[in-house]
Amino acid sequence: MSKRMMRIKPVMIFEKLKTLNGIVLNAVLQNGKTYYGTLVEVTNDFIVLEDTRYHSHKFPITTIYEVVYDYGN
Repeated sequence: MSKRMMRIKPVMIFEKLKTLNGIVLNAVLQNGKTYYGTLVEVTNDFIVLEDTRYHSHKFPITTIYEVVYDYGN
């Protein structure tokens, strides 16, 4: 079964994710690191993810290369 992956660039993060709290996504940073977790909060300046160990990670939008999630669920 194919996945329908949505890729969002930093300039569109707030607009696209503001109503999607609770989705599981990957945040790919400018330095190449990727973080996987559940979206907890999104603002014009940062996003907050909760990983599988229930640790929160806050990322400034300026450090994000793209956000990737499966919108087929």
